[in-house]
Amino acid sequence: MLRCLIVDDETPAREELLFILRGVKDVEVVGEASHGAEALELIESLSPDLVFLDIQMPQMSGIDVARRLLNKEYKPMIIFVTAYDQFALEAFEVNAIDYLLKPISEERLEKRLKKIKVMKQDREFIDYSKLSQLIEYMKLGTKSGPQWISLYHKERLVPIDIKDIIYATIEDKNTVIITTKGKFETNHTLNELMDKLDSSIFLRSHKSYIVNLNFIESIDPWFNSTYNINLKDLKEIVPVSRSYVKKFREMMSID
Repeated sequence: MLRCLIVDDETPAREELLFILRGVKDVEVVGEASHGAEALELIESLSPDLVFLDIQMPQMSGIDVARRLLNKEYKPMIIFVTAYDQFALEAFEVNAIDYLLKPISEERLEKRLKKIKVMKQDREFIDYSKLSQLIEYMKLGTKSGPQWISLYHKERLVPIDIKDIIYATIEDKNTVIITTKGKFETNHTLNELMDKLDSSIFLRSHKSYIVNLNFIESIDPWFNSTYNINLKDLKEIVPVSRSYVKKFREMMSID
């Protein structure tokens, strides 16, 4: 039996992975953690064989969690769960560290679990000595952008956490940004805004739209191989035009 721990700050992401793993033979989910500190506590108390570790978490990232495990006596096998762009994925491959790309493909997950079951005994699935190389490699090339952006609302500037942006669009020739805190205007064009945003999370899906992939509820195939994006808790539908569909399919692992 492969004992697993799921670590992700987003409840829907944990629930999705838990649902998939419940259907896999000889796999048991022994715990869930919503942040890095909790993950370290559960790893110490539960000694899981495998940890599914989200990278992009507040305060303590998945990489930070793994780095702290360097000094621990017990080191579980790890699969990083990531929405990073291609450069970062190459970093994982170069350093022989395994990963799953969000949203998780059941087929890819099953292949990873088969590999892990074979390698379970030698405990060398993840080479912890290469974590420092991975961290430096990612620092050199990944684009994270600023953490905050100040947006206009009733003639005042309101600081908005980048991760709270749901989507941006054009209304009456003005750029508007829809966030978890409401609707705001900005003087930036969509091109200028896209340059400020983390390209591993935000996608230009249409000439008039930028969307935060973390807020996608579902995806509807549409005409001419395009898609419509349904957002969590919003009625607005964000289109994916043919000009941007290739990148969208790559980032969302659509075959």
